[in-house]
Amino acid sequence: MEESILRNFFLPQSIALVGATSTPGFGYGIPLFWKKNGWLDKAYLVNPRGGKIHGKEVYRSVSDIPGTIDLAVVLVPSAVVREVLLDLGRKGVRSVIIESAGFAETGEEGKERQEELAELARKMGIRLIGPNCVGVVNTQNRFATIEIMDQSMEPGSLAIIAQSGVFGNILLDHLPSVGLKISKVATLGNKVDLDEADFLEYFVEDHQTKVILVYAEGARDGRRMITALRRTSRKKPVIILKSGRTPYGREATRSHTASLSGEDRIYDAAFRQAGAIRVANLQEMIEIARVLTTQPPMPGERIGVLTTSGSLGAMTADAAYLEGMKLASWNPGTIRKIRSRAPGWVNVKNPLDIGPSGIFPAACEAIFSDPHADGFILIPVIPYTPIENYFRMGLQMKELLGDWAALREKIAGKPVVAVLLGYGRWTEKLKDHCGQRIATVSSPEAAVKALSALRRYGLQSRR
Repeated sequence: MEESILRNFFLPQSIALVGATSTPGFGYGIPLFWKKNGWLDKAYLVNPRGGKIHGKEVYRSVSDIPGTIDLAVVLVPSAVVREVLLDLGRKGVRSVIIESAGFAETGEEGKERQEELAELARKMGIRLIGPNCVGVVNTQNRFATIEIMDQSMEPGSLAIIAQSGVFGNILLDHLPSVGLKISKVATLGNKVDLDEADFLEYFVEDHQTKVILVYAEGARDGRRMITALRRTSRKKPVIILKSGRTPYGREATRSHTASLSGEDRIYDAAFRQAGAIRVANLQEMIEIARVLTTQPPMPGERIGVLTTSGSLGAMTADAAYLEGMKLASWNPGTIRKIRSRAPGWVNVKNPLDIGPSGIFPAACEAIFSDPHADGFILIPVIPYTPIENYFRMGLQMKELLGDWAALREKIAGKPVVAVLLGYGRWTEKLKDHCGQRIATVSSPEAAVKALSALRRYGLQSRR
C-alpha cells in the first residue's frame, strides 16, 4: 500500500463528513470538535437538506463539493452507505472511514451489505476503515474523527489499534488519568478492508510512536497479522489484549464486530513467536504500557527487589522465574551497607525483605548503587494506620522511603518499577513520590512482565 493512502487518514489536507446533522449525535459533534481544533475550515459537510451547521455551508451531495477530498467520514444509515461510497469513488476519494453500524455484526442481511461494500471499494481503489468504528485520532495535529476531551489530545508516544470504536474512545478518556499520553489511534470496527497489520506497518515508521497497544477480537488474515507483528516487534514494543478467549467471549465478539476469534491457544503461541507482549486484562495492559513508555530498555536480565513484605517478595521471585528473568546477587559492598543499618533479623538476600525495620531509604540507596542489578522493583507496602501516625509526627515521604528522584538520577540507564498496594491515600502519596521517572503497577507479576519486555528491547537496541 502506498504510504500516502494511510497518511491521508492522519494528515488530511481536506476532509468530508457525509451525514453531518444539526441535531445531537456524531454528525453534530464531530464538526463542532473540528471547529474547536481548527479543522472545520478544511472540511466539507454533506447532508441532502443543505443549509448550515456551526456556521459552515452544507453541501447536498458529494458531487456538489467543489474541491478535492483527501479523507471522507461516512455517518449515514447502513442502507445508503453503498450509494455514498459510489459517489465518493466517482469524486476520486481514496481514503474513507465508515462509522455507520448495521453490517455483518447484525446478521446475514448486514453481512451481505458489508460484502458489497468490500467489493465496491476494491473496484474503485478505495481504502476503508470500518464499518462500525469511530475512525482515527492524531494528537500531534489535533485531528480526530470522533469527539475527544482536551486532556486526551495532549501529544504522547503511545499508539492504539482497537477493533472496538467505543473501547478505543474510552481508552482515550481514561489513559490521561493514569499518566499515559497518546500519539495516534485507529479504531477498525468490522475490518472490511484495512486491519491491524496495515496500522502496525504504519505506526512502526511513525517517529511520534514508541509503544503500540492492540485490542483485537479476531484476525481477518492471521498470517499477515503475525508477519506484521514480528516486523514491528523488532523495532517497538507491541502490547496485545485479545478478547474471545472463552466460548462466551467468542460469541460476544461475533455479535460485536462480527469477528471469528479462533482458538486462543493458537493466538497465544503466535503472539509469543512474533515477539509481542500479550496481556491478560485491561489493567495489565495499561500498567505495562506505562512502564514501557517511561522506562529505559533493561541492559541485562538481573532484577533487584526491595520489599517490606516477604510474601510479595516471594511472588516477585516466582514471576521472575516464570518470565525467564534472574534475581541479582548482591555485591559484597551492598550487603555490608545494608547490614550496617539493618536489625539482625533482616536477611540480606534478593528479594530484600526489610519488613518494618524503617531502613527503606538506606536499603534503596544501597541496591541502586549495586552494579549487579540491571533493573529494580520497589514494593513499599505499609499498613496505613502507622503511616498516619508518622505523618502526624511530621515525617515526610523522603524520610520514610528515601529521595527517589535523586537516586533515580544516578541510575538513569536502568528501569525502576514500584508496586503500589494498600489504602488509597497511601498509594496516591506513593504515586507523587514516584514522579514521572519511576513507573507504577499494582502487582509483582505486572512489574516483572514489564521488565522482561524492557529487557527484550534492550537486547534488540544493541543489535
